[in-house]
Amino acid sequence: MKIAVLGSLGNINRNYLPRLISDGHDVTVITSSKDRIDDIEALGAKAAVGSNRDVEFLTQTFKGSDVVYLMISGINYTSGIDMWQTSIELSEIYRIAIQNSKVINVVNLSSIGADNPNAGILYSYHFAEDALNSLEGVNIAHIRPVGFYSNLFADMQSLKTQETIFSPISVDIPQGWVSPVDIAEVVYALISRTPAGKSTKFVVSDWATGSDWLKALEDNGIEAKYQQIPIEALTDQMKKIGFHENTANGFAQMNRATEKYDELYASLHASDYYLGKVKIRDFAKVFADVYKKSV
Repeated sequence: MKIAVLGSLGNINRNYLPRLISDGHDVTVITSSKDRIDDIEALGAKAAVGSNRDVEFLTQTFKGSDVVYLMISGINYTSGIDMWQTSIELSEIYRIAIQNSKVINVVNLSSIGADNPNAGILYSYHFAEDALNSLEGVNIAHIRPVGFYSNLFADMQSLKTQETIFSPISVDIPQGWVSPVDIAEVVYALISRTPAGKSTKFVVSDWATGSDWLKALEDNGIEAKYQQIPIEALTDQMKKIGFHENTANGFAQMNRATEKYDELYASLHASDYYLGKVKIRDFAKVFADVYKKSV
Protein backbone atom coordinates (compact mmCIF):
# COMPACT_ATOMS: atom_id res chain seq x y z
CA MET A 1 0.00 0.00 0.00
CA LYS A 2 0.91 3.63 -0.39
CA ILE A 3 0.72 5.40 2.96
CA ALA A 4 1.18 9.03 4.02
CA VAL A 5 1.56 10.01 7.67
CA LEU A 6 1.67 13.27 9.60
CA GLY A 7 3.72 13.57 12.77
CA SER A 8 7.28 13.23 11.39
CA LEU A 9 9.35 10.91 13.60
CA GLY A 10 7.48 11.67 16.80
CA ASN A 11 7.11 9.32 19.75
CA ILE A 12 4.20 7.42 18.21
CA ASN A 13 5.38 7.26 14.60
CA ARG A 14 8.85 5.96 15.40
CA ASN A 15 7.26 2.91 17.06
CA TYR A 16 5.24 1.70 14.07
CA LEU A 17 6.87 3.15 10.94
CA PRO A 18 9.63 0.49 10.81
CA ARG A 19 6.96 -2.23 10.84
CA LEU A 20 5.01 -0.68 7.97
CA ILE A 21 8.19 -0.32 5.94
CA SER A 22 9.26 -3.88 6.79
CA ASP A 23 5.85 -5.03 5.54
CA GLY A 24 6.78 -3.61 2.15
CA HIS A 25 4.55 -0.55 2.12
CA ASP A 26 5.45 2.68 0.32
CA VAL A 27 5.50 5.18 3.19
CA THR A 28 5.74 8.96 2.97
CA VAL A 29 6.43 10.83 6.22
CA ILE A 30 5.38 14.45 6.36
CA THR A 31 7.70 16.72 8.33
CA SER A 32 8.06 20.45 8.77
CA SER A 33 11.84 20.20 9.15
CA LYS A 34 14.44 19.51 6.46
CA ASP A 35 16.67 18.26 9.28
CA ARG A 36 14.48 15.16 9.50
CA ILE A 37 14.96 14.07 5.89
CA ASP A 38 18.04 11.91 6.45
CA ASP A 39 16.50 10.11 9.44
CA ILE A 40 13.27 9.45 7.56
CA GLU A 41 15.06 8.13 4.50
CA ALA A 42 17.30 5.97 6.71
CA LEU A 43 14.17 4.12 7.79
CA GLY A 44 13.31 3.40 4.18
CA ALA A 45 10.53 5.97 3.91
CA LYS A 46 10.15 9.06 1.76
CA ALA A 47 10.19 12.53 3.29
CA ALA A 48 7.73 15.27 2.31
CA VAL A 49 8.72 18.62 3.78
CA GLY A 50 5.96 21.14 4.28
CA SER A 51 3.39 22.64 6.60
CA ASN A 52 0.24 20.93 7.88
CA ARG A 53 -1.44 24.30 7.31
CA ASP A 54 -0.74 24.17 3.56
CA VAL A 55 -3.82 22.52 2.08
CA GLU A 56 -2.35 22.29 -1.42
CA PHE A 57 0.85 20.65 -0.12
CA LEU A 58 -1.18 18.12 1.86
CA THR A 59 -3.49 17.45 -1.07
CA GLN A 60 -0.61 16.71 -3.43
CA THR A 61 1.19 14.61 -0.80
CA PHE A 62 -1.94 12.58 -0.03
CA LYS A 63 -2.83 11.92 -3.69
CA GLY A 64 -2.58 8.27 -4.63
CA SER A 65 -2.38 7.11 -1.01
CA ASP A 66 -4.33 4.06 0.05
CA VAL A 67 -4.45 5.39 3.61
CA VAL A 68 -3.48 8.60 5.40
CA TYR A 69 -2.67 9.06 9.09
CA LEU A 70 -3.62 12.44 10.56
CA MET A 71 -3.02 14.21 13.85
CA ILE A 72 -3.41 17.72 15.24
CA SER A 73 0.24 18.73 15.58
CA GLY A 74 2.66 21.62 15.57
CA ILE A 75 1.15 23.42 18.58
CA ASN A 76 3.57 25.17 20.96
CA TYR A 77 1.40 25.93 23.96
CA THR A 78 3.70 28.53 25.50
CA SER A 79 3.74 30.59 22.30
CA GLY A 80 0.27 31.95 22.95
CA ILE A 81 -1.51 29.80 20.38
CA ASP A 82 -5.24 29.34 20.87
CA MET A 83 -5.51 25.54 20.60
CA TRP A 84 -9.27 25.69 20.21
CA GLN A 85 -9.06 27.95 17.15
CA THR A 86 -6.05 26.07 15.78
CA SER A 87 -7.97 22.79 15.99
CA ILE A 88 -10.85 24.31 14.04
CA GLU A 89 -8.50 25.59 11.33
CA LEU A 90 -6.48 22.38 10.98
CA SER A 91 -9.62 20.26 10.93
CA GLU A 92 -10.96 22.14 7.93
CA ILE A 93 -7.59 21.98 6.17
CA TYR A 94 -7.45 18.20 6.68
CA ARG A 95 -11.02 17.76 5.49
CA ILE A 96 -10.36 19.67 2.27
CA ALA A 97 -7.06 17.87 1.63
CA ILE A 98 -8.65 14.43 2.09
CA GLN A 99 -11.61 15.38 -0.08
CA ASN A 100 -9.50 16.87 -2.87
CA SER A 101 -6.93 14.07 -2.85
CA LYS A 102 -9.73 11.47 -3.03
CA VAL A 103 -8.20 9.34 -0.26
CA ILE A 104 -10.72 6.77 0.99
CA ASN A 105 -9.03 5.48 4.17
CA VAL A 106 -8.04 7.76 7.06
CA VAL A 107 -6.70 7.02 10.53
CA ASN A 108 -7.02 10.04 12.80
CA LEU A 109 -5.34 10.51 16.18
CA SER A 110 -7.96 12.10 18.40
CA SER A 111 -8.29 12.05 22.20
CA ILE A 112 -10.30 10.92 25.17
CA GLY A 113 -12.95 13.59 25.76
CA ALA A 114 -13.51 14.33 22.07
CA ASP A 115 -17.16 13.36 22.57
CA ASN A 116 -17.61 15.20 25.88
CA PRO A 117 -18.43 18.95 25.79
CA ASN A 118 -17.44 19.16 29.46
CA ALA A 119 -13.90 17.85 28.83
CA GLY A 120 -12.34 21.25 28.27
CA ILE A 121 -9.35 21.36 25.93
CA LEU A 122 -9.80 17.66 25.11
CA TYR A 123 -13.13 18.44 23.48
CA SER A 124 -11.29 20.48 20.83
CA TYR A 125 -10.47 17.17 19.14
CA HIS A 126 -14.10 16.80 18.13
CA PHE A 127 -13.57 19.39 15.41
CA ALA A 128 -11.33 17.02 13.45
CA GLU A 129 -13.61 14.06 14.10
CA ASP A 130 -16.68 15.96 12.92
CA ALA A 131 -14.94 17.41 9.86
CA LEU A 132 -13.64 14.03 8.73
CA ASN A 133 -16.89 12.23 9.51
CA SER A 134 -18.68 14.63 7.16
CA LEU A 135 -16.81 13.13 4.19
CA GLU A 136 -18.96 10.66 2.28
CA GLY A 137 -17.44 7.45 1.00
CA VAL A 138 -14.36 7.77 3.21
CA ASN A 139 -13.50 5.24 5.91
CA ILE A 140 -12.43 7.10 9.05
CA ALA A 141 -10.90 5.37 12.09
CA HIS A 142 -10.48 7.67 15.09
CA ILE A 143 -8.03 6.75 17.85
CA ARG A 144 -8.79 8.21 21.28
CA PRO A 145 -5.88 7.74 23.71
CA VAL A 146 -6.06 8.78 27.36
CA GLY A 147 -3.42 10.96 29.05
CA PHE A 148 0.19 10.41 27.95
CA TYR A 149 2.66 9.12 30.54
CA SER A 150 5.08 11.77 29.28
CA ASN A 151 2.84 14.43 30.87
CA LEU A 152 4.16 13.18 34.22
CA PHE A 153 7.59 14.57 33.39
CA ALA A 154 6.09 17.92 34.41
CA ASP A 155 6.57 16.68 37.99
CA MET A 156 10.34 16.42 37.57
CA GLN A 157 11.38 19.88 38.73
CA SER A 158 9.20 19.98 41.85
CA LEU A 159 10.36 16.49 42.79
CA LYS A 160 13.98 17.60 42.60
CA THR A 161 13.56 20.84 44.49
CA GLN A 162 10.73 20.06 46.94
CA GLU A 163 10.24 16.29 46.78
CA THR A 164 6.61 17.06 46.05
CA ILE A 165 4.14 16.49 43.25
CA PHE A 166 1.76 19.41 42.86
CA SER A 167 -1.47 18.55 41.07
CA PRO A 168 -5.01 19.92 40.75
CA ILE A 169 -6.31 16.33 40.73
CA SER A 170 -7.20 14.56 43.98
CA VAL A 171 -4.66 11.89 44.95
CA ASP A 172 -7.29 9.12 44.92
CA ILE A 173 -8.82 9.86 41.50
CA PRO A 174 -8.18 7.05 38.96
CA GLN A 175 -6.74 8.31 35.70
CA GLY A 176 -6.09 6.59 32.41
CA TRP A 177 -2.48 6.70 31.19
CA VAL A 178 -1.00 5.60 27.90
CA SER A 179 2.38 4.98 26.30
CA PRO A 180 3.12 5.93 22.67
CA VAL A 181 4.25 2.30 22.27
CA ASP A 182 0.69 1.10 22.89
CA ILE A 183 -0.86 3.82 20.74
CA ALA A 184 1.49 2.75 17.95
CA GLU A 185 0.12 -0.79 18.13
CA VAL A 186 -3.35 0.53 17.36
CA VAL A 187 -2.13 2.93 14.68
CA TYR A 188 -0.27 0.11 12.95
CA ALA A 189 -3.31 -2.17 13.02
CA LEU A 190 -5.72 0.46 11.70
CA ILE A 191 -3.39 1.67 8.96
CA SER A 192 -2.78 -1.91 7.89
CA ARG A 193 -6.51 -2.56 7.75
CA THR A 194 -8.81 0.44 8.10
CA PRO A 195 -12.36 -0.59 9.08
CA ALA A 196 -15.20 0.33 6.75
CA GLY A 197 -17.30 3.30 7.76
CA LYS A 198 -16.69 5.59 10.73
CA SER A 199 -15.18 3.97 13.83
CA THR A 200 -13.52 4.85 17.14
CA LYS A 201 -10.90 2.98 19.17
CA PHE A 202 -9.91 4.04 22.68
CA VAL A 203 -6.40 3.25 23.94
CA VAL A 204 -5.23 2.95 27.55
CA SER A 205 -2.07 1.38 28.96
CA ASP A 206 -2.93 1.48 32.66
CA TRP A 207 -5.15 3.01 35.33
CA ALA A 208 -3.46 4.79 38.22
CA THR A 209 -4.24 7.27 40.99
CA GLY A 210 -1.82 9.79 42.40
CA SER A 211 -1.17 7.33 45.20
CA ASP A 212 -0.28 4.65 42.66
CA TRP A 213 2.17 7.03 41.01
CA LEU A 214 3.79 7.82 44.37
CA LYS A 215 4.17 4.10 45.08
CA ALA A 216 5.67 3.45 41.64
CA LEU A 217 8.19 6.23 42.21
CA GLU A 218 9.01 4.92 45.69
CA ASP A 219 9.68 1.48 44.23
CA ASN A 220 12.29 3.17 42.04
CA GLY A 221 14.01 5.08 44.81
CA ILE A 222 12.16 8.40 44.57
CA GLU A 223 10.43 9.52 47.78
CA ALA A 224 7.73 12.10 47.22
CA LYS A 225 4.71 13.81 48.73
CA TYR A 226 1.52 14.75 46.88
CA GLN A 227 -0.08 18.15 47.30
CA GLN A 228 -3.32 19.12 45.63
CA ILE A 229 -3.39 22.71 44.42
CA PRO A 230 -6.32 24.88 43.27
CA ILE A 231 -7.06 24.60 39.56
CA GLU A 232 -7.14 28.38 39.38
CA ALA A 233 -3.56 28.63 40.66
CA LEU A 234 -2.32 26.30 37.93
CA THR A 235 -4.31 28.18 35.31
CA ASP A 236 -2.81 31.51 36.36
CA GLN A 237 0.68 30.02 36.16
CA MET A 238 0.02 28.67 32.65
CA LYS A 239 -1.05 32.12 31.50
CA LYS A 240 2.09 33.66 33.01
CA ILE A 241 4.38 31.34 31.04
CA GLY A 242 2.69 32.09 27.72
CA PHE A 243 -0.43 29.97 27.35
CA HIS A 244 -3.29 31.63 25.48
CA GLU A 245 -6.13 32.46 27.85
CA ASN A 246 -8.56 30.16 26.03
CA THR A 247 -6.05 27.30 26.05
CA ALA A 248 -5.26 27.72 29.75
CA ASN A 249 -8.96 27.86 30.59
CA GLY A 250 -9.50 24.76 28.48
CA PHE A 251 -6.89 22.88 30.51
CA ALA A 252 -8.59 24.08 33.69
CA GLN A 253 -11.88 22.61 32.54
CA MET A 254 -10.08 19.39 31.56
CA ASN A 255 -8.83 19.08 35.15
CA ARG A 256 -12.35 19.61 36.47
CA ALA A 257 -13.56 16.89 34.12
CA THR A 258 -10.82 14.54 35.32
CA GLU A 259 -12.22 14.81 38.85
CA LYS A 260 -15.50 13.45 37.41
CA TYR A 261 -13.72 10.38 36.06
CA ASP A 262 -16.86 8.28 35.68
CA GLU A 263 -18.18 10.79 33.15
CA LEU A 264 -14.85 11.43 31.40
CA TYR A 265 -14.20 7.72 30.79
CA ALA A 266 -17.81 6.64 30.26
CA SER A 267 -17.52 6.15 26.49
CA LEU A 268 -14.22 4.33 26.88
CA HIS A 269 -15.57 1.87 29.44
CA ALA A 270 -18.62 1.25 27.25
CA SER A 271 -16.37 0.31 24.33
CA ASP A 272 -14.06 -2.51 23.36
CA TYR A 273 -11.00 -0.42 24.15
CA TYR A 274 -7.40 -1.48 23.60
CA LEU A 275 -5.54 -2.20 26.83
CA GLY A 276 -1.82 -1.91 26.25
CA LYS A 277 1.18 -3.52 27.90
CA VAL A 278 3.16 -0.55 29.27
CA LYS A 279 2.08 -0.15 32.89
CA ILE A 280 2.64 2.69 35.35
CA ARG A 281 5.45 0.73 37.01
CA ASP A 282 7.18 0.43 33.62
CA PHE A 283 7.02 4.15 33.02
CA ALA A 284 8.20 4.82 36.58
CA LYS A 285 11.47 3.04 35.72
CA VAL A 286 11.95 5.31 32.71
CA PHE A 287 11.06 8.37 34.78
CA ALA A 288 13.50 7.35 37.53
CA ASP A 289 16.34 6.89 35.02
CA VAL A 290 15.83 10.40 33.70
CA TYR A 291 15.46 11.76 37.23
CA LYS A 292 18.69 10.20 38.49
CA LYS A 293 20.70 11.27 35.45
CA SER A 294 19.58 14.88 35.83
CA VAL A 295 20.15 15.24 39.58
